[in-house]
Amino acid sequence: MATLKRRDRKREKHRSDKIAAKKKRMEEDVLIEGPKRGNGRKKRARRVKQAMRQEEERKAAAKRTEKREKALAGEGVEWNPAGE
Repeated sequence: MATLKRRDRKREKHRSDKIAAKKKRMEEDVLIEGPKRGNGRKKRARRVKQAMRQEEERKAAAKRTEKREKALAGEGVEWNPAGE
């Protein structure tokens, strides 16, 4: 079996780095600090929204892993790694 071309190795490394960074972001909680009113309000609002999105993504990820485990256990649920 031949090795991958340099272009493909770089593409795979980039993808794996991107996935690792996404997992790291998902594990770390978003700190919501700063004034509720006044200077910095927009920054706080962005972080609140980011925290809500992160929580939704965590729930979706948990759902995906649960679905994957069921499929691998053979309970009749088909698992499609490309989507839902």
